[in-house]
Amino acid sequence: MISTSTSSASLSSVFSSATSTSDVAPAESLKLVIVCVGLPARGKSYITKKLQRYFNWSQFNTKIFNVGNTRRQKHAGPSDYPILGPTTMPATTTMHNANFFDASNKRSFTLREKWARETLDRLLDFLLYEEGNVGIFDATNTTKQRRRWIIETVTQRMRGSAKILFLESICTDNELIEKNIHLKLMGPDYRKMDRNLALEDFRKRLHNYEQVYETIDEDEEAENEVYGIQYVKIVNAGKKLVSYNISGYLSSQCVFFLLNFNLSDRQIWLTTNGESQDNVEHIQGGDSGLSSKGWKFAKALPKFIGKKRQEFKLRQLNKQFIKDAEFACFHDRPQMEPKFNVWTSTLERTNETVRFFPRNEYHLKAFKMLNDMCYGSFDSTAEVEIRDNHIDDYRNMMQNKLSYRFPGLGGESHLDVIARLRPIIVELERLKDHVLIVSHRVIIRVLICYFMNLSKEMLTELDVQHDYVYCIEPKPYGLDLKIWQYDEVTDDFYEVDEIELMQRKRRRASLSVDNHYKPVLRSELDASTEDVDEDTLTEQQSNQMDIKQYQKVFCERSDSQCYEFADSNDTGSGTSQLDREVKKIMANQELVKEICKQFALKAQ
Repeated sequence: MISTSTSSASLSSVFSSATSTSDVAPAESLKLVIVCVGLPARGKSYITKKLQRYFNWSQFNTKIFNVGNTRRQKHAGPSDYPILGPTTMPATTTMHNANFFDASNKRSFTLREKWARETLDRLLDFLLYEEGNVGIFDATNTTKQRRRWIIETVTQRMRGSAKILFLESICTDNELIEKNIHLKLMGPDYRKMDRNLALEDFRKRLHNYEQVYETIDEDEEAENEVYGIQYVKIVNAGKKLVSYNISGYLSSQCVFFLLNFNLSDRQIWLTTNGESQDNVEHIQGGDSGLSSKGWKFAKALPKFIGKKRQEFKLRQLNKQFIKDAEFACFHDRPQMEPKFNVWTSTLERTNETVRFFPRNEYHLKAFKMLNDMCYGSFDSTAEVEIRDNHIDDYRNMMQNKLSYRFPGLGGESHLDVIARLRPIIVELERLKDHVLIVSHRVIIRVLICYFMNLSKEMLTELDVQHDYVYCIEPKPYGLDLKIWQYDEVTDDFYEVDEIELMQRKRRRASLSVDNHYKPVLRSELDASTEDVDEDTLTEQQSNQMDIKQYQKVFCERSDSQCYEFADSNDTGSGTSQLDREVKKIMANQELVKEICKQFALKAQ
């Protein structure tokens, strides 16, 4: 039985209240506790990360609270891995063998229950005191007694202000289980352990959990009916979905999303249209054609995509024969080559960008949902004109970047764009084929922020420029991101440092002078300052230094947090490309010195 009942709250009211429930009807709860249930190696963490990314992108503050991380670390801290991938655990990580998970081991059982209480308390603190909307309790929770305790604790502390949704992951596909087990061997518990010993230990751990595992059944439904408990059972990574008593917007969205994702190996390509005539003149919106540089990009793009398409095909063929766990994926059976879709907006500049793709090899579609943000009465207006002649609007735009809606007929905000792109996101999660999306800077920024789980600030400020091509490849542990840039001189693409590029903010600046808002362009900061008084000059120079610090690194974070721009004064969380190059040169110099020293000793 599939139940996906949605609440009466409209999308607009929900989005406008993403950080506040004041605009939502009292009966509609915008706080949800998702409780994972299931044996190890059943894909619970994989599913919860996808849910967290979807809710965060929808502007519902969501975090994952993993009991395993609490167990492994005396003081749980964030990961320093900057792109979604295997979590890098701190040096203080504590390991436990299979005997620790034996239910008859009273001492370890007491410890595990203690860590579960601490983790659940942190989750509820997040919902109560940190403006959280969705807290995900990531643990096995395999017994009815544990789940009963969770219900009582959440109900007591939240006083009915949060719904509880149990998410049980069941897997009967032996091949899929084996793949997940081998992935576990690359996790923090077994990464430094001998492979055979690790595999033996994990199977024993799995056996200990199987001895006490109790699935959610009708008796548990009746016992917790008074609490209005909801649950979803997802079987074999989405092949079958069973839901019970689903109500409320967040719960319904959770079930809806789980109905529309898959584990197929595929590539999602994102790029903006080639440079247009309006881009050359710095005009927002409009519907102009490509510039001469844009046409060069349009001709080079299908050659580059075709080349990368063949490389992906060769890698997939290799995976069919290489059984080493390092290359393990969810599906490595021989299968038909995925189709390649090319999606564009309905505007002239994106359709011209894909003009040279062969129709017999690529499936081209144009979607109005992928159109550029509508700038309302400011459409086809240069940004400098808005800053100079519409100061109040520009100030509002800078102060409320996410929710500011352009005035006039059809004007949109970033939140409107997010709501408009929801069907595209769902289709991308459902699609098993390759896809290239050629759209506009705002649209590409929003899509990148969804897939890479970026913060609200990056949703409006991440620097997305023309001539860059982003490739997102879903993996069992998350996503891989690679970025290429088009070089007009060589008429080819070269790969760039994705970390360095994702650090950049949009290139714009403003100043407040003498308590009056005054927009200042970068060209003005570089111009002559002969007639500027000393105080104003000092302030401009300070602002210019801030602009030069745009190349920042991601904040250290845990798997449950969004990636953010780091504090400009924080130099410990990463290094710039220049720093890395300097270190590389220094290392090479040391190597040369060592070689010379060895030759000198031999000569003696």
